[in-house]
Amino acid sequence: MRYLKIVSWNCNGAFRNKFQYIQKLNADLYIIEECENPEKIIRPEYLNYVKSSAYKCFKGDKKGLLVFSPVATINPVHWNDNRMRYYLPFNFLKHHFLGVWTKDNYIEDLYLYSSFNIQKLKNRYIIGDFNSNVMWDRKHGYRTHSDFNKLVSKVGLGSAYHMQTGDLFGQEKQATFYLYRKPEKPYYIDYAYLPEKSTFNITFGDSSFLQYSDHLPLILNVK
Repeated sequence: MRYLKIVSWNCNGAFRNKFQYIQKLNADLYIIEECENPEKIIRPEYLNYVKSSAYKCFKGDKKGLLVFSPVATINPVHWNDNRMRYYLPFNFLKHHFLGVWTKDNYIEDLYLYSSFNIQKLKNRYIIGDFNSNVMWDRKHGYRTHSDFNKLVSKVGLGSAYHMQTGDLFGQEKQATFYLYRKPEKPYYIDYAYLPEKSTFNITFGDSSFLQYSDHLPLILNVK
């Protein structure tokens, strides 16, 4: 069985001008956060490349969460999001996903959303921009990133990066986000959580992507 390649990237808006850079990663599935309405993307290279897509954006917002694939159909599933932004559950091939771009209350909303749907998260991949790190736990009261880790561990999920590297939460050697795109302001805030028994490899795009966004692409290969 070959690996399934998934790329998650907060494109920092204007995806219509950036699609070609992420396409070069040749993924089976793309999860794009902070993305404009894909109806604005009229470039033939995008329209001819995408076989299936799903997009979520609340009324009044200019940017939302896009998932698309050049190889197979994306099948969204409906869970009540209780007006929390942005969570997009879907099935793809034989795998189950939850695409995430947290806004508003960040990890506090992700914790609530996950607790409401905890049994549905079993054997599901949670991937996206969490805007969170355990170093900020003190700011989030009783719904912290550490609390989220404990919650999803009950259904056998763990962070791919931390399982692969052994880095402690809050002490990551890798960064996924650079505030103001400055190398001296690195943070790890983009994640892939998956079943702990999964066979996988996680890597990240190089610094050239900082020309287009303040985030690096997260690249996950799973069997």
